[in-house]
Amino acid sequence: MGYCLGVAPPGRCSPQYLAGPCEAGDSSTEPYIATHNMLLAHATAVSLYKEKFQEIQEGEIGLSLVGKYFEPYSKSKDDKAAAERLLDFELGWFMEPLVYGDYPESMKSLVKERLPNFTDEEKELVKGSFDFIGINYYTSRYAKSGVPVQPPRYTTDSLATQEHEKDGVAIGPKAEGSSFIFVYPEGLKKLLCFMKEKYESPKIYITENGITEANVRKRGLDVALKDPHRIINTLRHLYMIHQAMKTGVNVKGYFYWSLFDDFEWVEGYVPRFGLYYIDYEDDLKRIPKESAKWLPSFLKQKL
Repeated sequence: MGYCLGVAPPGRCSPQYLAGPCEAGDSSTEPYIATHNMLLAHATAVSLYKEKFQEIQEGEIGLSLVGKYFEPYSKSKDDKAAAERLLDFELGWFMEPLVYGDYPESMKSLVKERLPNFTDEEKELVKGSFDFIGINYYTSRYAKSGVPVQPPRYTTDSLATQEHEKDGVAIGPKAEGSSFIFVYPEGLKKLLCFMKEKYESPKIYITENGITEANVRKRGLDVALKDPHRIINTLRHLYMIHQAMKTGVNVKGYFYWSLFDDFEWVEGYVPRFGLYYIDYEDDLKRIPKESAKWLPSFLKQKL
């Protein structure tokens, strides 16, 4: 987002071939350099915490990753391979170094010299540098086999395209007010089971999961506070988490996004994610939606 497309800070991309506001950047190298440095910084912080503070504080340390599952667009071998590559280029980009000490083979093969290398010492530092993995899950996509694009860039290096619909039918209902959420709870279960099998069954927290409605000024407060879609969406995702746990996936917690309507990092005030309605016209007054009243009573139930 920030180093390939330039739509988020620091707003860098290759200005010569990507439409957008970027004045500088290189979409073929900077995403990989930035992520490489993030992984090394994370591993260094984890090492320090474990050495100096963990025994005293009895805390845990990890990191959160965007979790998106990819269904093959068709039953073809090419589309199935494309789905695997997209999982490598998104989740595996971080998880493979964290669990095994190096990047996925598909990334090494396709990105080649543009992908930074870990030294042997760095591999040991990064490998195992977490107590838990956080997953932020909202949606999934279809994966379709693609072709090389010139000049190269991170978003096309996987030789796969992400599609939100197949034969004119979306992978799931589009969330009102969101440009990217197509509701697909099944993808969360599949993603969790995939992580269990491929990444040695890590301890997982769902650190973000939620749904939006649009910020419509003319919508009356009595209507704006009624959000049965949020209750249904939460229940459907919790059910899929439970189904994954029954297969042995080590999920330890779930955090709804978000408590309040917020300022989203790309879409601003357009979507409303909150359990609480924020009145932007009245000193940010906080008013509970129906979901905010439902959730505490649900959590008190003995399942």
